[in-house]
Amino acid sequence: MFNQRIFSAAPYQSLPGAVTTMCMGTRRVLERKCTEQRPLVTDFSRSPISAQHRHCLQLLMSMWCFLCVFGAVSSKLEMDLTFSLIELFAYIGLRGVYSERHHLLFVYTVLTKPDGVSGPVFSAVCLYDDTWISHYSNEEQTWNRDRFDPEIWRYTREPDDSRDWFINLLNTLANCTSSRCDGLHTLQRRVRCEVHKHPDGAVMNVNAFDEYGYDGEDFIFFNYYTMQWIDKSPKAKETKMKWDSDRVLNHHLQLYLKDCMDWISTYNASISTPPALHMFASAAPHDQSELILTCLATGFSPKLIEMKITLNNITLKPFSSSGVRPNDNQSFQMRASVKIHRDEKQGYECHALHSGQTFTTTWGKYDHINSQTLILCAKLLYSSFLLRLAAQNWYL
Repeated sequence: MFNQRIFSAAPYQSLPGAVTTMCMGTRRVLERKCTEQRPLVTDFSRSPISAQHRHCLQLLMSMWCFLCVFGAVSSKLEMDLTFSLIELFAYIGLRGVYSERHHLLFVYTVLTKPDGVSGPVFSAVCLYDDTWISHYSNEEQTWNRDRFDPEIWRYTREPDDSRDWFINLLNTLANCTSSRCDGLHTLQRRVRCEVHKHPDGAVMNVNAFDEYGYDGEDFIFFNYYTMQWIDKSPKAKETKMKWDSDRVLNHHLQLYLKDCMDWISTYNASISTPPALHMFASAAPHDQSELILTCLATGFSPKLIEMKITLNNITLKPFSSSGVRPNDNQSFQMRASVKIHRDEKQGYECHALHSGQTFTTTWGKYDHINSQTLILCAKLLYSSFLLRLAAQNWYL
C-alpha cells in the first residue's frame, strides 16, 4: 500500500543522532499505524477517510515537514518520503470516494387454488432500488408500465417465462391435475441484477441471482458464473437435471442479465434528479457552547445518496442522520448533522454524492488563515525549533 523504502533504517544513518532517534521512533509509530490499518469495505456507509488513515497521514506529513525544514537531509530520503506522501493521498482519495449500487428485481408468485379460494393465482412485480415500477396485469395478460416513458423499456423486457409456464411448473411440483389440487401451495421466483457504478461512470456487474422457492423454502437457483442450476431441496434434483440440459433456457438467462444491466444504466440516467442542498444550525440541547449543524438534501431521485459534512476539507464525525426518506412527489430527502463549536462558523461544507455527481454547498464564510491553521503552523514551527536545537547540540 505504501512505499516500503521509507521503512528501512539506512536512509536515516546520515542524520545527527538526536534526529535519527526521533525519525526512527516516528517511523516505528508510522509503520505500526499503517500496517494495523484494516481494509476498507466497498460499501456506502461509512466514513470516506478512517481515523487510522488520518493519523497515518498526519505522521507522514509531520516527517516530511521536519525533513524539509531541517536542511541536513539526503535528497534521496526527502524524495522517498515525498512520493510516499503522494501515494497515500492517492490511496485515500481513491478509496474514500463513494460509489453507487443500483438493482432491478422481479418477483413472481403463483398459487394453487383449492376449492372455495378466490383471488388471482399469479402476480408479478418489478422494483428498481426497492421502488415499484411495473406489475403484471392478470386482466390484460400483460405488464403494466404506464408509469414511465415507453422509450425506457424499448430495449429490454421482463424474463421470458410466461404466466402459464409458472402455473404449469407449480402444478407439476404440487401433483395437481387440470381440475383438482389438494391444499394451498406456492411457487416464488426472484430475479435480481445489481450493478456497481464507479465515480468515473464505469459500470460493472457485482451481483446477480435467479432463485426459486417452493412452499416457503429454497428450491433451486441459477449460478451465473458456472451456468448451472443448484438444487436446494431433494424435490429439485429432477428439475436441476432437466434445466441444466436446456441450453436455450440458460442462454436466455445469460442474455437477460446483460439486458438488465444495460436497462439500469438507461433508466438511472432518464430519471435522475439532483439534490437541493441546504445547511442550517440549531442550539445543542445539552451544551450551550455547541451547535447542531444540519445539511438537508431534498428533491433527489433515485434514492441512493451519500452525504458528509466537512470543515476545511476534513470530514467531521456524524452526530445523527435521518436516513433516506420519501417526499410526497416520488423524490427523496435526507438529513445529516454534526456537532460544532458555537464560535466556529467558517469553512463548513456539505457534500452529497448522487448518481455519480458530487454536489456541494457552504455554510459560513471561508477564512483561509483560521485558528486551526495558525495552531498547526505554530506546532510545526515549534517542532522545527526543537530539531534545530537538537542538531546544534549534536554538532557542539
